Amino acid sequence: MQKVPIFENQPLAPLTTWKIGGPAQFLAAPRDLEDVYALMGLAYDRGWPLFFLGRGSNVLIADDGLPGLTLHLAKSLQKLEHQGETLRAGAGVALPRLARQAAGLGFSGFEFLAGIPGTVGGAVRLNAGAEGKNLAGVLRRVWVATPQLQLLEFQAGELGLGYRSSLLLSFPHWLVVEAEFALETPAPPQAIEEKMRQLLAARKARFPANPRSCGSVFKNPADSPAAGALIDQTGFKGRRLGDALVSRKHANFILNQGRATAGQVKGLIADIQETVWRTRGVALEREVVFLPDDLV
Repeated sequence: MQKVPIFENQPLAPLTTWKIGGPAQFLAAPRDLEDVYALMGLAYDRGWPLFFLGRGSNVLIADDGLPGLTLHLAKSLQKLEHQGETLRAGAGVALPRLARQAAGLGFSGFEFLAGIPGTVGGAVRLNAGAEGKNLAGVLRRVWVATPQLQLLEFQAGELGLGYRSSLLLSFPHWLVVEAEFALETPAPPQAIEEKMRQLLAARKARFPANPRSCGSVFKNPADSPAAGALIDQTGFKGRRLGDALVSRKHANFILNQGRATAGQVKGLIADIQETVWRTRGVALEREVVFLPDDLV
């Protein structure tokens, strides 16, 4: 029986990095996989739409909020275990924590995760990456819960992992609950930690200091300048709509300068896409996920 408290009409903006969006019709924070199954079963039985929210990066929640049930997973599914030549991590584990754990064990290959403000679950779904690396390079297996309360297991090679893409994006109502990562490149922990410090310093120098963003708004197109360069070339750096501002430091970031709305951010995104297509002939694809629009 479901025992997790379910709260009605709960604000979601504070749970996102953009600090934007309306309330959840229902919000619950499962503690473990048993809670997840109970809540997913409840939503399935009642016909509620179901949404998953980790640390709230890479998403834009509509000003009207989300219908149905939202599972807030930022403090859930926190398992992180070293098992032989692997690390097993729950979906709610923060990526910097995963990187630090690997470093402490003396294994390289995870340093690029140190500056990404997401969780394992969302990162697996998107094949998150930075500094020219992504999760596909270290991922071994994934376990996924479905609304029908199945637990599916996938080898990394079955997930079609590509640049900011995977098979899982085609199944938005599946929840990544756990992932297994390979520990294959031993290195001195001090050297790994120094590399992470260097990567974090480089990110700080390149990206805006205002933390109220979603990260990169657009994917970098193939065979073209990077998204940020294209946006800069079309004169959008510093462009503002209400309190939504295209960063003057890196044009692929849109910042919330105060009380920006989802509508304002969407307006800027649409203007950028239209202008880059008209002037450069490049169709910019969003990396940020619109909720609920992209999942219904």
